Amino acid sequence: MNPNLLKQLAIVVKQGSLSRACEQLYITQPTLTRSIQQLEIKVGAPVLVRTRYGVQPTEIGARLAQIGERILVETEQGEEAIRQFHSGYCNEFVIGIDPLWEFATVEQTTSYFMQEKHYVFHFRTASAAPQIELLQKGELDFLLAPAHLSVKQGSLDRQLLFRDRSAIFVGKKSALIGSNNVISQDILEKQRWIAAGANAGFLDRPSEIIGLKAASMAFTGSIRSVLHLLNTSDVLVRLPARLALMTGEVSVDQIIQVAGPQGPRRDIALWTRLDNLERPESPLCQDSCRLICYYK
Repeated sequence: MNPNLLKQLAIVVKQGSLSRACEQLYITQPTLTRSIQQLEIKVGAPVLVRTRYGVQPTEIGARLAQIGERILVETEQGEEAIRQFHSGYCNEFVIGIDPLWEFATVEQTTSYFMQEKHYVFHFRTASAAPQIELLQKGELDFLLAPAHLSVKQGSLDRQLLFRDRSAIFVGKKSALIGSNNVISQDILEKQRWIAAGANAGFLDRPSEIIGLKAASMAFTGSIRSVLHLLNTSDVLVRLPARLALMTGEVSVDQIIQVAGPQGPRRDIALWTRLDNLERPESPLCQDSCRLICYYK
């Protein structure tokens, strides 16, 4: 079977329209129609049906479109590998990064890795929960994420890189900002709370902070909205203290002291698959990450 037919089908299914697919493929609609007809002759059944909302795949069409999508991805990866080869690069590392880590260390991280002349570094920023799944599937080489995650770790190696604890930050419009007093739970329960790092390893149990008080909003994936609210409102949020301060978007006087023990640990670790440690290039990436953390 001509793989181009499957690639074209995948684009049609993704776009939901023959005309939009033609725009992406830079071909005419009669040409694309003939390609779909060739595929249907091969299958012996329709792969697309027209609806009031555009075209939809049949059951076999959806299966073939999934294969076409994989072919598209692998084709793009092959073209990128060729470009890297002609540019003199030996290999590529795919590294997942926690959003707060990226925001706080982007200048140091990028300036360091830009000096490496033999390898390409592909960074993916997202919360830890989906990224740890990509790591387990082999779609990431390394992951910089919270050290304490509730995930199966049998096939993973974890190396602690950056020590931190969570602290409660208050917005710049909060009456609690700059307070030197220990804030009681009664006062905390009257404040407006948001949660950062939901499903990412940074979210504390509500009972550890403010009893049964619920956060009015929760943010997963991006840290920019959380930092914006800390600069423009009176909300309270618990964040990794050291890393949050490194962003330059919040200050020490926004951290309040509360009754009870210190905040729980929110260390950052370098995660990888155990079988990935056998790659000869792996020590390079591990040493680079350690060096970046050393200067924090």
